Amino acid sequence: MTLSEICIKRPVLAIVISLIMIVSGLVGYSYLNTRFFPKFQQNLLMISTYYPGASAKLVESSITSPIEEAISGVEGIKDVYSTSGQGESSINVDLMPSVDPDVIANKMRNKISLNSYKLPTSVKPPVVQVGWGNMDLLDIGITSTSQNLLSLRDYVERYLINQIEELPNVADVEVDGANKYAMRIALNPEKLHAYGLSVDDIKTVITNSNLQLPAGDIKANTLNYPITANTELHNAQQFSDLILKNTDHHVVRLKDVATVTLGHDSASRTIVRINGQRGINITVFNTTDGNPITASDSVLKLLKQIKNQLPAGMKLTVTFNQAHFMKTSIHEVYVSISIAVLCVIAIIFIFLGRLRSILIPLATIPVCIISTFALIYAFGYTLNIITLLAIVLSIGLIVDDAIVMLENIYRHIELGKTRLQAAYEGSREITFTVIAMTITLAAVYAPIGLIKGKASHIFGSFAYTLAGAVIISGIVALTLSPMMCARVLPTKITYTGYSKFLYHFFNRLKRGYQRVLRAVLQVRLGVIATTLSIAVGGYFLVTAIPKGFMPAEDMGFMMVNVKTPSGSNMAYNSAQEQKVYQLLKQFPAIEDVSEFATQSLTQVDNVFVTLKPISERTQSVTQLVNAVNKRIQHMPALDATAFAPSFGGSMQHPLQFYVLSSGSYYDLYQTTQKMMQALRHYPGIKSIDTPLKFDNPQYALTVNRALASQLDVSTEHIDNTLATLLGGSTISTFDMGGHAYDVDMQAQEQDLHSLNTLNKFYVKSSDGQLIPMSNLIHITPTSKQLVLSHYDRLRAALSYANLSPGYKISDVVMYLQQHLSSILPSHTTYAFTGMAKQISDTSSNMGLMFILGIVFIYLVLAAQFESFLDPLIILLAVPLSIVSALAALKLAGDSLDIYTAIGLMTLIGLIAKHGILITQFANTLQQQGKDATTALIEAAGIRLRPILMTTAAMVFGALPLLLSHGANANSRHEIGMVIIVGLLCGTFFSLLVVPVMYSLVAQLKNKFHRKRHHGGRCG
Repeated sequence: MTLSEICIKRPVLAIVISLIMIVSGLVGYSYLNTRFFPKFQQNLLMISTYYPGASAKLVESSITSPIEEAISGVEGIKDVYSTSGQGESSINVDLMPSVDPDVIANKMRNKISLNSYKLPTSVKPPVVQVGWGNMDLLDIGITSTSQNLLSLRDYVERYLINQIEELPNVADVEVDGANKYAMRIALNPEKLHAYGLSVDDIKTVITNSNLQLPAGDIKANTLNYPITANTELHNAQQFSDLILKNTDHHVVRLKDVATVTLGHDSASRTIVRINGQRGINITVFNTTDGNPITASDSVLKLLKQIKNQLPAGMKLTVTFNQAHFMKTSIHEVYVSISIAVLCVIAIIFIFLGRLRSILIPLATIPVCIISTFALIYAFGYTLNIITLLAIVLSIGLIVDDAIVMLENIYRHIELGKTRLQAAYEGSREITFTVIAMTITLAAVYAPIGLIKGKASHIFGSFAYTLAGAVIISGIVALTLSPMMCARVLPTKITYTGYSKFLYHFFNRLKRGYQRVLRAVLQVRLGVIATTLSIAVGGYFLVTAIPKGFMPAEDMGFMMVNVKTPSGSNMAYNSAQEQKVYQLLKQFPAIEDVSEFATQSLTQVDNVFVTLKPISERTQSVTQLVNAVNKRIQHMPALDATAFAPSFGGSMQHPLQFYVLSSGSYYDLYQTTQKMMQALRHYPGIKSIDTPLKFDNPQYALTVNRALASQLDVSTEHIDNTLATLLGGSTISTFDMGGHAYDVDMQAQEQDLHSLNTLNKFYVKSSDGQLIPMSNLIHITPTSKQLVLSHYDRLRAALSYANLSPGYKISDVVMYLQQHLSSILPSHTTYAFTGMAKQISDTSSNMGLMFILGIVFIYLVLAAQFESFLDPLIILLAVPLSIVSALAALKLAGDSLDIYTAIGLMTLIGLIAKHGILITQFANTLQQQGKDATTALIEAAGIRLRPILMTTAAMVFGALPLLLSHGANANSRHEIGMVIIVGLLCGTFFSLLVVPVMYSLVAQLKNKFHRKRHHGGRCG
């Protein structure tokens, strides 16, 4: 007795099974987190080391290279790329997907610690962090007409940051745009020399005088009274009065050799402008595991409360809210789910013409969808745009199994059988088919588990959610559906009105189809030849369609990159960004503009542009980008490019790649310049540049080590003295109003603008003598690089490009892959990074995934049909379906990306289901004694209506995706188009090509059996 027969006989059991599934789904749903995209661990380690005052060359040789060498033996490293800049080394380590980043981080810390003797003694210890990819969730701009930037920053630090950081799901908060308060000690080098003091003397006195130490306690009666020796300094006057020297009754105080003021710290900050006004930017980061929508709502709620408490003249503006796009996108998918359910139910009524038939999908769809939430939770996934898209597509698939069961039982009732008899016989007849279709569709996604990287998380969350929904629908189709058919369908079919029209329509359609099929079977070889030709044409289509990681979406914001000259200061860069702002504010579609002027090592600054909601503007982000770039072209004094960032891409440039060499940086520079000159002739690249330049004016300082040793002066003292006087250093902290601030020391401002100042500097020898710095050093003007890069320990030049209008990043990547090898010398190679790398990796994964998907589904079908030939019959229409979908992509100008790949993978299983319906029924009829051709034509005619019903259900279920609008619409449109076009064309081919192939295989089988039988008799 089959499971369906048991459930028909025991309806309460069928209902209980469904209720258990529903309860499990509701519990799982209550625990599910909501995100925009699937959670994936980036497996990235970041090693940061600071060496204030050091040049990029010194940082590379003394910090970056030794650390790279130290960690090179650690297992699990995929790629290492580093940047050595002025006073800073940054090393990023990409790890293999299978390793634990925390374990690798500890191993690296140990390796670096063991090799710390190779690093300069004045270097701060390297910091190894696990990069979990916390997401930039919110940007908040703060301006004030009543406070200066210092007090504004202090207010933000004291009253806003802590409140935001304490909110759930908030990982971190960063502040840009203003310096913090600091005690500024401006040293007068001449007075230091006059009083016989060195920089180290000042540091020692301040450090020893600015302490708070326990001094024991006093016991009186039954109480203890702790005593604290409070020698901390709190204001400029107290610092100024510090005694530095007391000899021969002459007291030298700090104010005698320096000017002490409450000013700002010496850290290099970003100049931020919010809609043209100087201000502060707060960036809120969401935790990896947290719900960004909940986090955003919490921050917005807090900001609403804070706004009423802000000082007069202070304004708070949310300039960017990623969660708004997420929330809108997810809402649109929920709308698509609702519309898809209604469309599918309407299709069932249209095909069967009876309201009673709607009751079965009305029951099975909610059971399957709700139960799927339990699997999503069990798999460790979240409710995100990918899993919800899987649910949208699963609606058609969920109904597929129910339709096959419903239609077959309905057909038996039409043959005059009782409702109960029809349920028993119809379910028994179709059980194998339902199981085969369910397992087949689930099997097509099995290879996704073999794919690695970011794409595997996206593919996996979609595929396993959809496969889980299909398996659940198979269970429901074998339990709830036949039980309901036995009790809900009419006991006797009478044809009146619309149902009568349907009855005659499908009979005429069936006879017409069988006539066409008989004619097609007469030209079988021609059909097969045409099929193979179309399949071969698909290869050329694949090569002609651009590849991508994600389709371009209107996410409600855009970027403008402003290129700045080498060595330009922040004031100049900010003035250039102001020109951009004056241009942007002329566009009514723009809501807010945030400018970020820095002294970037890449010589590129960013202007962040937030657009009005889609419903409130007439231009898409792409149209707006093109319009802005067109206007920028008429501003020759401005070198800027607008673009719309894509998910996972760079916020600075759409395309980035490294040129790698083991030679000198100058040779690499010349090679890169020649390469860029060649690439500028390619129309897809609007502009291309590199931060590797030799036009940055610097001074090279050489220490006379022999003389320094002779005078008993250590090079470390020379370095520290120069670093403090010229670059400034933090030597202590002080308390003001319950908050700690830095104490920074540097030469006075007027001594920082000329090399002649070095003649005023002195350094103390071991015996206390002050030696003129000018005697120990030699300075020559030169040109140096601002930034030096490595990629897998090779010297690298990062190249970044902006694309011309009408070109996709995949077009340019393909061009580079075809031409860079011939442009670059033989000893030089290249490596993509950012979005280009993701596209390259995803493209290779897609090819492997499709091949493995077809292999897996073939093997599963072979096991189910106990034949290696029948699966070939079933799968023959799959290439034709995929080619049809690819042709639609090409005509629409879309690309092969994650979403289209998901649709194409799904098509394999969908089209295979049609082949299963025809092949299994034809096999059954042959077993009943009918010849192959008669069995084939009869089976094809019987399965015509369920095939058309399941196709229509899936097409109309995907129709809301094709007709999507609003947030994230392009992604839904792509997957909808692939499913609908591929399924319609694939169904047509299945109804013709599969029978032709079945006929040929049957003929081959007969010849084989006759030969085998004849051979046996002759033996």
